[in-house]
Amino acid sequence: MPDPNRKTVSATEMGGLFHVSPYVTRWMLYRQFADGLDISSPEDGRMKWGKIMQPLVLQEAADELRLEVKPNDQDHYVSRGLIGCTRDAEIICPDRGPGALETKCVFDYRVWMESWLGGKAPPRQHEVQLQVQMYVGDGERPFDWGIIAAWLAGEMHYFERKPIPELWAAMEVEAANFFIDLNAGNEPDPFGAAIEVPLITKHFTPEPEKILDLEADESGEELATLVKEFEQAKAAASAGNKLASKAKAKLMAAAKDAGQIKLPHGITVKLGRQDRKGFEVKPSTSATIKTHVPEFADAWDELEKLTGAKTNEQ
Repeated sequence: MPDPNRKTVSATEMGGLFHVSPYVTRWMLYRQFADGLDISSPEDGRMKWGKIMQPLVLQEAADELRLEVKPNDQDHYVSRGLIGCTRDAEIICPDRGPGALETKCVFDYRVWMESWLGGKAPPRQHEVQLQVQMYVGDGERPFDWGIIAAWLAGEMHYFERKPIPELWAAMEVEAANFFIDLNAGNEPDPFGAAIEVPLITKHFTPEPEKILDLEADESGEELATLVKEFEQAKAAASAGNKLASKAKAKLMAAAKDAGQIKLPHGITVKLGRQDRKGFEVKPSTSATIKTHVPEFADAWDELEKLTGAKTNEQ
């Protein structure tokens, strides 16, 4: 849960500053803090059941670990400096004092094997999340330990962690730099990640006559290759959906407010916005991208090597 006053970076948001979160990027955080935009993902079935099961998982952790667990039933937000968190619970040990307890529910073994390395280590964003919770502590003093308790198909798994001083120092720096940029109005560029697409699309208003000329720019070569891959992905629709979505996000991020991109080898990209009125379906807004790759674009690379000169479509 983020800071309702947008004065601190929360535990779930910190992963975005370190580029390890699958849910948020630095640009998305900037838009949330600067404009108050809602960047939260819609609740799906697994999120719903995770919330329903959380009290049960906390109780099971208390029983198995034989330690006192204090659930954060009121979703109380605690902060220290520019960093804060909404913990699932505190866990109390007679020898070590209070610690942070974070619960996760994993509903299939594929996710467990891929994201949790078969139980060897939690995903990086969860590691960062727990470190933030330990750093924040009670708001004045940090906690010396913490546990991630993962429920997997009826079995409990525990990952105990100690503070990582180097990471804590880096978190302080990243949080401070984020608010410096926020106060100075230094909006970062979109990363071009698929998770940014809904927010980019919502605020994507390209000007049809504005041209972003990258024919002689270093980034143009990379985007030109991306457009070729985009065309190939569209041609093999079922196999290339993932690549096409990634390419679309990067092209939208690169274009910003431009309606066209000119790239090396005569490659061009036209971008637009399409609104769909709601009749039998809900109203929606989507981005449109039309690309053009000349028939002999690939051959131009060899021609340039031979001539030593740039060859562009006139």
